[in-house]
Order: sequence, then structure tokens, then C-alpha cells
Amino acid sequence: MRYHNHCGRPGTAPDVPALSAPLLSTASQGPPKQRTGEVACWSYGDNGQVTALIAFAVSAVLIGLLAFAADMSNLWFHRQTAQDAADAACGAGAMDMLYTVQGTPMGGFTMGSNFDCASLPTAAPCKYAALNGYRSPGLTAGQASNDVSISFLSSIAGVQGAPRAIAGDFPFMQVDVADRVPVFFAGLVTGSRYQDVHAVARCGLVLPPGPGPIMVLNPTCGHALEVSGSATVAVVGGPVRGIVVNSNNSGCAAATTGGAGCTGGGTIDLSKGGPNFTGSDFAVAGAPTIAPSGFNGGTTGQWVSPGSPMLDPFKLAAPPAVPLPPSQPPDPYPSQCQNQANPCNVAYGTNGCPDPLGCVEYGPGLYTSAISVKNQTAIFDPGVYYITGTTSGNASAPGTGCVPGPSGSGRYGLYASSGGTLRPSTAVGDGSHGTMFYLSGNGPGTYGSVFFGSNSGKSTGIDPFPSSQVPCPGGPAPNPPLPPTLVGNILLAPCTGPYGDPSGQNRGMLMFQDRNNADPNGQPSMQGGGGLLLGGNLYFHNCPNSTTAPCANTDYNAFLNLQGTSGSTTYVYGDIISDELVLGGNGQVTMQLDPKAMFYIPKVSLLQ
Repeated sequence: MRYHNHCGRPGTAPDVPALSAPLLSTASQGPPKQRTGEVACWSYGDNGQVTALIAFAVSAVLIGLLAFAADMSNLWFHRQTAQDAADAACGAGAMDMLYTVQGTPMGGFTMGSNFDCASLPTAAPCKYAALNGYRSPGLTAGQASNDVSISFLSSIAGVQGAPRAIAGDFPFMQVDVADRVPVFFAGLVTGSRYQDVHAVARCGLVLPPGPGPIMVLNPTCGHALEVSGSATVAVVGGPVRGIVVNSNNSGCAAATTGGAGCTGGGTIDLSKGGPNFTGSDFAVAGAPTIAPSGFNGGTTGQWVSPGSPMLDPFKLAAPPAVPLPPSQPPDPYPSQCQNQANPCNVAYGTNGCPDPLGCVEYGPGLYTSAISVKNQTAIFDPGVYYITGTTSGNASAPGTGCVPGPSGSGRYGLYASSGGTLRPSTAVGDGSHGTMFYLSGNGPGTYGSVFFGSNSGKSTGIDPFPSSQVPCPGGPAPNPPLPPTLVGNILLAPCTGPYGDPSGQNRGMLMFQDRNNADPNGQPSMQGGGGLLLGGNLYFHNCPNSTTAPCANTDYNAFLNLQGTSGSTTYVYGDIISDELVLGGNGQVTMQLDPKAMFYIPKVSLLQ
């Protein structure tokens, strides 16, 4: 390699010494001296070629890294879009699973049967995947393509799925999306011009605890919920979604009128609903899609349509075993009864008798004759009342909904007519602190339910009922508070036992109608009369195989007619679950939902 010496003075060319000049020994003469006016001399080699090579190499590496980064960015983008498609497909499939187990098969697939969207593109999950860019023609070698497959799972670690009786063996769905993406620089490393990207979503029917709203279960009925005439239904407290109507009827699933349309003079006041008492939602799967003029959701409540349906929260609740007839007398302290019978006569103040003229006291057990209360005050000891006998009375009308109306007199197992008043007993009974009425019969044509006439609960001179006794012992007080005292008919559900609350702090099931009862002449009707408070859950649902299978399309024939009367208030301190619900009269029905009562309601959830 050639070297050059560059020496010089300012303003002059550098001196180039002759090649033949003798070399001086630096060891003998010391370091060279620099003369005044001269500049230092230096040497350098031909380094430019190496620099160019290094620059080229660095540039090539950078270009490669940029190309690799572009490939990775493209793969990441496809991964995100594939995940979005998987989530959307899974959510759609899970919603259809909910409808299917409710008794209305939807979605174009069979729960538990795995499938691929290349072979079943019309299934709901496949349609949603296609809407998100994944039409799933199937993976093709050496070509950009994608595939979407759906499988069903019996369990997911750490997740409580809906029970087998509700969702069958496979409550969960998994959606797998495979996207074959072209790559460039990465292909030089892997040897393939295409890279597969995968996304997985898991969803299904879970069973989280949550407060139970007012629920109308019929999936197709017109006027499944009807607020007729000038009635007002007011919801106080409870969950964010205070009323749910499962019917997807496109004509009119929920109505504030008794006519053919959806709107009228009725009022749905949810302005004090919800956990913060600022308003709760009304959700209906079908019409109307816009809130009727009589709806008031407060500051936080909304009219939600279409709203997702909810399954029966008491689907797995078993009916009680047939008990023995009640003991005679019913009270555990026979000396307090004036006669050896059931019901027995007790004096004013005995076991909570509020009537100065005395009361009749009933005990729990099997009743093959109806319990009929007229012109007297009846008190009920805690326990289960299994009623198969009936009496005749005015038939309950289902409004203008799709459930057929009665064709004669109504049949009732628990009947309160003119001058009759029903109150809870303070006796020990079975120790559950409340009563549960199971309303049954002896087969088709014999089923009966409950009737409170408009003139019941109007007896004068009877002590008012202190509202401090409405909550369970040690349980939370109603919030907002009830009036200090209540008048009229009052019944309270058990706090403990199989039909109470597991914590023992909230009222459980008050009325449980036999699920075999599809008889239009055997449906419940309750009117405010002189006042009415029902502390507990009211359950009127027709589905004979509820605990083992989904309801049939021909089920859902139960209905509840609940009326308010001018000058009095009907309180329900609990929840209503019915196939069809008619709220009427010219007074107010106040649903004071317990925000702390916990039920297990199957819901759709995107899990992973």
C-alpha cells in the first residue's frame, strides 16, 4: 500500500522529500523538531474503499431490517383483523346459542356439532366472519386464503358455564380463524412466501350471579308485556336493566295500551330504578324500537331495542315434594288455637293476628281444597303450602296478547275475595320466616292459581302492618324505605330453606305456579283492593320440562294480571317472572326490586 507524507508551511505546497533521503534513527536523535512556520506532517492510507464497503453493508442490513419490519407489521395487522373477526363470529354464535336453549333454535347450526365455514357458510358465526373480511373459502397452498372453523367445548378452566340442564353438554363455543398472508423478506428466512396467522375466540353461556329483573319470557308473543288503560308501573331500585321482554315480535312485543298498537295512556316509570335510583333500562327483543311516550327512564335508564333475551332464572328450581296435610291445629302451640282444626281460630294478637275480631290461622302442608278467605282475616304460618284444590271466581284476562283468554270461570287455589285479608303469622312454623305457595292441580282442566279481588284487603279496624317486618331478620331494609305502615293484603316469602335466600337475608320465592299449567282459566289475577304488598318472587311460567330440556314452542302459556286500584298502591318487594304480564287498573303498581337479592341467570359472555 502506498503512503503519502504531507508537510508544509502556511500558504505553500507541502514538501515531498526524496525517496533516497537517508532515514534518521529516532532512537539516536530524539523526536523530530518542527521548524518555525512549518506545519506538521502526517501520513494516511487508501481507506475510502473500506468505508464504502462498510456503508454498503450497513445499508443492506438496514434495508433488510426495514423489509422484515414491514412483513411483521403486515402479519400483526392481519392478526388483529383476524381476532376481530373471531370475536364477532363468536359473539354472534353465542347469542344464537342463548336463543336456542331458550326454545327458539337460531343461527343455522347445531350446538355440539363442530363445523367449518367453508362447508356451512350460512351459519351465523360464518356470516359475521365474512362481514369482517373472512369469507373462509378454505386454506390453499401457495395462495393468500383463509379458513374459519367452529367447535364446541364442554368446559373452560376457571369459568362457570351454564348447567347441563340449561345448555346441554357444550355451553361454550370456540372460533378459530386461520389467515394465510403473503410475506417477502421473511420468506428468504423461512423458505415460504406465505405465513399463517391464527386467532382464537372463546365464548358461551355462563352463569354469573346477578339481581333478577322483571322478566317476560315468551319469545314470540305480541303484547307480551302490556300496561293497559291509565295504569302506571313504577320500578324502584334493582339492577341496571329493570325490565326485560324476551319477545322478538316485530309488531308489538311491549305495549302501553290495550289495543292493537304499542302506545297509549299507560306509564312505565323507571326513573328511580337501578342501583343508584337514577333510572334503569327497559330491554325488549322486538318492537317498539323507539320508547313509547309513557316511558320514563330517568337520567341513566334507556329503552333498549333490540335487547338480548335472558333465560329463566328459576329454570332449575325444582317444585316441592308433595307434603303431608297440615297438622290440626297448625300452630306448634295448640293451646293458642281455640279449636282443633286447620285453620284454627285465634284471638286478636295471637301469632300476629291484627283483627280485633280474631283470625283464622293456617299451617303449611298439602291442601286438596282451595284456601278461600272472605269476610275474615287469615294469617299464615311459615312453610310451604302445596295447593291442588281450586275454587271458582272471575277469570284472569291476558290482555290483548297472544295467550288465549279464558272461556269461563277462573280456578284458584288461593282466593281472597270481598272483606278477606291475608297476613303473615309470627308463629315459628317451619322456621323459614315466610310462606311459599305452590299452585298446582290434578291435571289438565284442574289447575288453579291465585286471585286477590278488588274488594279484598279493605276490612276496616284491622291493625296496619309495620313495614319494618318486611325485610328478613338481619337483612337489609328496603331502600328507599317503604311507608312506615302498610294496609291490605300482605304476604312474605321465606328467608331460609329451599325457597329462601342462601344468605338468609333476602326474601325468596313467594308464589310458584306449576309449570304444567297451560290452562287459560287457571292463571293468576291480583288487584290492589285496599292495598297489597307481596314480599318475594312471583313465578308464573309454563314449561313442563324446564329442569331437563328447553321449553317447547307450544309452551309459554302462563300469564299474570296485576292491577293497581285508585287510592291504594300495589307493592312487589321482589321480582316477577311470567310468560306474559298485564299491568292494569287505574292506580299504581310499584315494583321495589331488591338490589341485593342474587339469582343465577345464564348470560352470553366473550371469555377469551
